[in-house]
Amino acid sequence: METCDESEDDEQAVFIFLDITSGLGHVFSQTDLATLEESLAEVVERKDLGEFDGDEIGEGSAQLFFYGRDAEQLFGGIEDTLRRCALCRGGRIVIRRGGPGADEREVRL
Repeated sequence: METCDESEDDEQAVFIFLDITSGLGHVFSQTDLATLEESLAEVVERKDLGEFDGDEIGEGSAQLFFYGRDAEQLFGGIEDTLRRCALCRGGRIVIRRGGPGADEREVRL
């Protein structure tokens, strides 16, 4: 019997991997990261692209998780915000076009 779980489209994702320490020894503050998260979440909500699902922070890095119907549109909607943010310089973005194990592409900022 087949169940009505989330469709694979609802599992498309954009994962943002950031180094929250710079080469000069500057550590970005929690406020810097929270401001970025708020900005990205606002764009995603305003453009109805999906949702911000939280973060994982530790050992000098942060990972942000976004999910939506179309990962490419989701990334396109937040790309300008990411590129304007100093915290995102050198960041790695993974755009996953389906559920876990689906095709992915990577973008470096």
